[in-house]
Amino acid sequence: MTPRLSWLWPVLVVALFCAPLFVGLHGNDLRGDEAIYSFAVDRMLETRDWLIPRGSPSEDALFFEKPPLKIWIVAGAMRLGLTPHDEFGMRFWDVLFSGVAFLYVFAIGRRIAGPLCGALGVLALFIHAPLLFEHGVRENNMEAPLFLAYCGGVYHYLAWTSAKVPRSRWWQAVAVGMFFTLGFMVKFVAALFLPLVLGVAALTLPSHRRALLRDWRIWRASIGISLLLIVPWFAYCHFTYGREFWHVLLQVHVYQRMTVGMDPSHVHSGGFYFSHLYEALEGAHIMTLTAIGGALLLIDTIRRRWAEGFVVLLWFALPLALVSLATSKLYYYAYPFIPPVGLAFGYLFAWIWRYVQPWGSRGADNIDRWITARWPGVLVIRRRSLPRRALTALAAVAAVVLLWTMAFGVVVVSVHGVRLFKNGGFLRPWIAAAVLGMLAGRAKEVGLFLIVSLLLLWLVPVQEYRELLPRLTIENHPMRSLLDCVQNLRTTMPADSSSWRGLYVAGPQDALGHGHYYYFRRLRPWERDDPPVSSKVYRSLYDSSAERPVLIAALSYGAFKEQLASAALPADFAAIPPPVVVKLEDALLLLPGVYRACDQSARGYTVR
Repeated sequence: MTPRLSWLWPVLVVALFCAPLFVGLHGNDLRGDEAIYSFAVDRMLETRDWLIPRGSPSEDALFFEKPPLKIWIVAGAMRLGLTPHDEFGMRFWDVLFSGVAFLYVFAIGRRIAGPLCGALGVLALFIHAPLLFEHGVRENNMEAPLFLAYCGGVYHYLAWTSAKVPRSRWWQAVAVGMFFTLGFMVKFVAALFLPLVLGVAALTLPSHRRALLRDWRIWRASIGISLLLIVPWFAYCHFTYGREFWHVLLQVHVYQRMTVGMDPSHVHSGGFYFSHLYEALEGAHIMTLTAIGGALLLIDTIRRRWAEGFVVLLWFALPLALVSLATSKLYYYAYPFIPPVGLAFGYLFAWIWRYVQPWGSRGADNIDRWITARWPGVLVIRRRSLPRRALTALAAVAAVVLLWTMAFGVVVVSVHGVRLFKNGGFLRPWIAAAVLGMLAGRAKEVGLFLIVSLLLLWLVPVQEYRELLPRLTIENHPMRSLLDCVQNLRTTMPADSSSWRGLYVAGPQDALGHGHYYYFRRLRPWERDDPPVSSKVYRSLYDSSAERPVLIAALSYGAFKEQLASAALPADFAAIPPPVVVKLEDALLLLPGVYRACDQSARGYTVR
C-alpha cells in the first residue's frame, strides 16, 4: 500500500478487531476467577485499604495469590469516576489492554512482513474463540494485561535492536522493562518467560549480542527502574506478613500448582496445549493455512538467518515447551504465547502478496493504458480536480461497502423507513470500486485492491469472523437480574417491619461458587449451615412468618425434597405455592412467597 494510505491499516485493525471487544461487556455475570477479582475490587473500595486485596468468599481474608496491580487499576478508575461500578467497568481495562495488544501484534507483523501480515495476524487471534471466551481477554481476569505485557515487550525489544539513535534505544529498553513490570505485578512468575525469551534471543543472535554489549548500561537502567516499581509491595508484605505471605504466593500458588496440582481436573498430559491449539485452529478453519505460514516463517528464518523471525518463533516454542512440563495445565496459561501463531497465519498471505503484487500492479497499468488509448476522454476527466476526486471518493465508498459486506453481511441504507440502498453480495461493489478507481487514474491502488480483496474472498476466514461477532452480544446474567429483583422487592417492604430476613445459605462451599458469593453477599443478613438444617429450609420456603430466599447446593436440595416427600406435612401444605427454583450452575436459588415475583427475572434459568 502506498505511504499515503498506510494509515488505513491500523484504522481497520481498530475498527474490525479492537472496537468489537467492547461489545456486550455488561451482558454476562461475573463468575469464577472474575468474581474473585471483582470481589477484591469491591472490598478495596469499601475498606479503602489499597495495599492488600481481600479474597472471596471471605470479607476479610487477605488475598496473597497475585500482586494487586490489576485490582488497583480497576478499583482506582472506579474511585475516580472514570469507569462505572458494574460489569462493564470491571471488564473495561481488560478489553482496553487486549485492544492495545492487538495493535502491538499488528505492529510486529508489519515489521516482519508488512501490514497485511499484521492485520491478518490479528484476525487469526480474534477468531481464536478460547482467547475471547474461555477465561479470555474480555473478562476481569489477569490474562489481558499479561497478554499485553508479552506483545508490547516483544515489539519494543525488536524496535531496540534496530534503533539507531541512543535515546530511542533507551526508551525502547525502558518500555520492555515497563511491560515486564506490568506482567509481573499482575500475574507474578507467569511474566518470567518474557525476559527468558528475550534473553535467549539476545545471547543467541550475534547481532543482538553485539547490541546488548553496546547497550548494557541502558538495560541495567531498565532493570533498575523495574525493580524500583516491583520491590516495594513485596517488601511491605514480607516485613508485615512474613512466612504466611510467601507460603501462599510461592508454595501454594506456584510450586504446588506447577507440580502436584491444586485441582485434579487441571492435571493433563504433556501435549495438552498443542492439542487444544490444534482444535481451536481447526474450529476456526485456519489450521492448514497457519501450518503453511509457520513452515514458511521457519524456512525463511533459517535461510536468511533472520533475527526477527527467530524471536517470533522462540516466543512461541520456548515458553510452551516449558509450561508443558508442569503438571497443572489450563489452556489460558498459553494465551501470552499464541500471538506468533496468528503472525504465522498472516505471514502466509504476506508471502503470497510478495509474489503476486507485482503482477497486479503491472496488470492494472496495462489495463489503464488500454483504457486511455481506447477512450482518450478519460484523460480529460483526470486532468480536472473535482471529477477525479469524486471518482476516487466513490471508489472508496464501493470498497468500504465490499469490506462491510464481507465482515458483517448485508448493507442497508434507509431514511425514514425508505430503503435507499441494499447490498448483499461481493461482485457489484468489487466491480464498482475497480472501475471507478481506474477512471480516477488510481491504477496502482486498484491493482493492490483487487489482489487483497481476492485473497480475502478466497482464503481468509471471513465467515468465521462474521459468525463470532454475534457471540459477543449473548447475554447470560441470572444472578445480577435476580439480585436486582430481590433488592427492589426489599425496598418495597416497610422499613419498620421484619419482612426482610436476609438469605439462608446451605450446602458445601465447593457447590457455592465465587459468583454466588459476589452477587448474593449483598442480601444480608446471611445465615449459613453445612450441612443444611431441614427445618430451616422448610420454614424459609413454606412458613410466611420466616420467609426468605434460600441459596442451596443442588444435591442438598435434592436430599431435602426426598425428606419432604416422606414427612408428615400440615393439612394446608398443598395450598402453599412452591418456590421458584433457579438453577445457577451447581447451586439453586429458591424464591418462596413474595419473592416468586422474581420468576420473570429468572426466566430462562428456572427449573420447572
